[in-house]
Amino acid sequence: MKKVFLYVILALTAASCSLDDGNQYTADELVPIESVVLPDTLDFQETYDFEITYERPTDCHAFLGYSYDSQENERTIAVINRIYYDENSNCQTLEDELITQTLPFEVLREDNYVFNFWQGVDDNGDSVFLTVEVPVRTE
Repeated sequence: MKKVFLYVILALTAASCSLDDGNQYTADELVPIESVVLPDTLDFQETYDFEITYERPTDCHAFLGYSYDSQENERTIAVINRIYYDENSNCQTLEDELITQTLPFEVLREDNYVFNFWQGVDDNGDSVFLTVEVPVRTE
């Protein structure tokens, strides 16, 4: 599954550049997740707002949404930013600009969930994940 997710990353990055309006360009890019806030236990058929924090790389990056893959009880999640620029843009690198977004999550299974939050790639080009297993309470 993690190799398939890497292919999604590559496809998203390679195919996302487009000419919008005149000389305006956009590109969609996955940005590494810094931290997450999850409950210790999930209640069956309840909905939660997970807090997901990432570092905004430049002032040209804006939150677009999530890449979300679901297989059995595993969920693989990454943050997607859209980069807005034109041929004269000088995107300014930001230092320590942490952004927190929520991800609504509805508990539809009665067994444990395993969440894999994408944190970037290592020196070998392999995806790195923060993995958290959360049990589900059914009563």
